[in-house]
Amino acid sequence: MSEFKFSCPACHRDILCDATSAGMQITCPLCNTTITVPKETTAITQRTSGLAIASLVCSLSSLVTCIGWLPGIICGHMAKSRIRRNPLLKGTGLATAGLVIGYLILISEVGSTAFYMWRISVAVKQGFENARQNLATNNFVVVQTQSPTVSNNNQQMEPIPTGTVVTNKPPAESIKPATVAAPSPPIEPRQSGWTSDISRVSFPDHPVSGKLHGMDFAVTVATFRNGDLRIRSADGTQLDVYRLGASVEGHNYEIQPDDDDPANPRVKMTWNEGGAIETATFNKGYGMKLQFAQAINRRVSGKIYLCFPDDAKSCVAGTFEVRLPQNRPGQTP
Repeated sequence: MSEFKFSCPACHRDILCDATSAGMQITCPLCNTTITVPKETTAITQRTSGLAIASLVCSLSSLVTCIGWLPGIICGHMAKSRIRRNPLLKGTGLATAGLVIGYLILISEVGSTAFYMWRISVAVKQGFENARQNLATNNFVVVQTQSPTVSNNNQQMEPIPTGTVVTNKPPAESIKPATVAAPSPPIEPRQSGWTSDISRVSFPDHPVSGKLHGMDFAVTVATFRNGDLRIRSADGTQLDVYRLGASVEGHNYEIQPDDDDPANPRVKMTWNEGGAIETATFNKGYGMKLQFAQAINRRVSGKIYLCFPDDAKSCVAGTFEVRLPQNRPGQTP
């Protein structure tokens, strides 16, 4: 007994039938149509699904194109679906291999993409944080520079007379007893450098000089505007003292390093390091003694000693002169 296959003329599906049934009428098991089994049949052989071959080829091409996995997965699913419906098709193994390779490459690319996106998000977040910190601290000031004139006379100026110490608080709250200097010899900043005992510091009789962030500093111009004092050297190194108040004539300021009053002036140093502008701002931890004389023709002479709590022990001291801005009409002098 031999069997053969023929197609149903109604639904075109393959039917397996015994050779002895040739010429007999049977019902198609799929569409229930009554058909006659043909007497002569043609041998039907299986062929490999082209979609299965395309699935494997496209998935392998992902190793070069990086996107071949997409048509590989689509062709693989289509091939397996058609092979299940058509017994004359083969290539299930090829379609399975194409699907496995395609999905593995897809998972690998998704993982790599997620990792790189995470790295980018971390870098962007860090960049925004650095920019926020720079915007919070950087305040570049451009002032006119002059040729530095530094005196080497280290004679000590007269000590600050006993009186009151004025900070930038309102007048009713800003007056407090001045600290009387100890009987020990005063410290000369130009000779002894950094010190945290501001009460023992006296002013040297030479223009402001010292070191900021390990770099030599010598004043070329000093300005006072909107309550801020700015002292600049010829190389662009700059010292800023903010929130001194609207008027500084005859005022004395003394800030100890352990004084953490939030109303104290804020100080900043700016320097050029390797072509990049660097800044350091301090709200506390620094020591400062600052004295202003009375104005003469809108010019006020001043004396300063300022030490920073940085690793380089930055320290400047000396004398300077600022020109007060001219009062506008109707403005109280």
